[in-house]
Amino acid sequence: MKKIQSTCNYCAIDCNLDFYVEDNRVIRTVPTRGYPVNDGFCCIKGLSLDKQQTTVKPNSLPKIRQEDGSFKTVSWDEGFSHVAGKLRELQEKYGQESIAGISTGQLTLEEFAIFGHVMRNYLKANVDGNTRLCMATAVVAHKQSYGFDAPGFTLKDLELSDTIIFIGSNPVVAHPILWGRVKQNQVPGHKIIVIDPRRSETAMNADYWYGLKWRSDLLLLYTIAGQLIEKDYVDHEFIEQHTEKFQEFKEFIKAYTLERGAEGTGLSAEQILELVELIHRGKRVSFWWTMGVNQGYEAVRTAQAIINLALMTGNIGKPGTGANSITGQCNAMGSRAYSNTAVFFGGGDFTNPARRERIAKVLGVDETMLAEKPTRTYNQIIEGINAGEIKGLWILCTNPRHSWTNNETFAAATKKLELFVVQDIYDSIESAEDCTVFFPVVPGLKKEGTYINLERRLSAMRPVLARGEHELSDYEAILGVGKALGNAQRLF
Repeated sequence: MKKIQSTCNYCAIDCNLDFYVEDNRVIRTVPTRGYPVNDGFCCIKGLSLDKQQTTVKPNSLPKIRQEDGSFKTVSWDEGFSHVAGKLRELQEKYGQESIAGISTGQLTLEEFAIFGHVMRNYLKANVDGNTRLCMATAVVAHKQSYGFDAPGFTLKDLELSDTIIFIGSNPVVAHPILWGRVKQNQVPGHKIIVIDPRRSETAMNADYWYGLKWRSDLLLLYTIAGQLIEKDYVDHEFIEQHTEKFQEFKEFIKAYTLERGAEGTGLSAEQILELVELIHRGKRVSFWWTMGVNQGYEAVRTAQAIINLALMTGNIGKPGTGANSITGQCNAMGSRAYSNTAVFFGGGDFTNPARRERIAKVLGVDETMLAEKPTRTYNQIIEGINAGEIKGLWILCTNPRHSWTNNETFAAATKKLELFVVQDIYDSIESAEDCTVFFPVVPGLKKEGTYINLERRLSAMRPVLARGEHELSDYEAILGVGKALGNAQRLF
């Protein structure tokens, strides 16, 4: 029996696990002791990773739909040539932007890099990711507040903070590893505060729970900001040295009186003032939010309001502090870094000459290859298909027929496509029902690559199980199409 250490690819924590393998079967899965992220602990999802070895396909070769609706199994080379030919045909017939790709936060950095390069740089196609469904609001808030999408924190901050505030977040259930760090906090008298309409499992384990009305988060945060300013509970030196337009914000926030906040949130004035005092008394205050904010009402402004509280009190850039967005997918950071979203590599500016020069150098390509403008976003891609403007779609490791806001809209869109490539480990997902090409790829247990977790830590995924005949990874499938497109010297 051999032991192989690899990374769990279920969520943004990216725990490491030890897989005990015998005769190419996972016999036992144990959280890796000493790994700085999870140190011998993981959730039930990670322990169940060995179930991936049961995703045995009837055939590991591509399938192409025939005119009578049936599928024909073909070789990988034929599958690559077919997809590459259709992509070229559609662009020649309908224009460069008549094709699109939608990827996912579950791919590796290397897979993001090659998909972004083939689709964005070479074909100049539309590309976005399903990370938009959960994190786009936080991304916009980060960029508008910081100028870039990279909030700086580590899980260690949960152990060092004396005032931990969760907003629209339930880590006891959703991020148990993160909650484990909270339980390890040894700061004397530290407080755990939850702001959530529900009395969640995390609220049940908190010192304070503020059960505000739904859709009133922003009102509460503005009211708190107003009270902090009114009571002069702000860090003037930090504001002066590290922020802009505080006076304008101070004027704007005057409209959010304590009375208005109490009436609109359902909390009493005393509760709001109690929360203000808790923030003021904290020496290392950390704010943590996730999908309750990111997918909530006025999500961008709510996230920015949280960031503003951290900035005005100087609780940012120091151990145990921060306005910290908890990401959900195992490599959402990689998706944004390698332009699998509608933006430029690393969230940069398409028109910034220095940025373009640097990215071209990193990728080892001529600058003229790089995309020059934002492409259509996820929702715009689907709208474009239904409007008859996009004729080809390639989705990887995602199931929009199930996860899209209006899955009937996506179902209607798939029937209008002339090329619909579904690349997944399962051919039974809903999105595959109307595909014209299916690329069967291997699960994480048979992959090699790199992930970036929510604290920007690089994690290695190592193959745990050997590949079977004809089995390819997402990377190899993308590479195969890329080579079939021709002009390989310029592309690779």
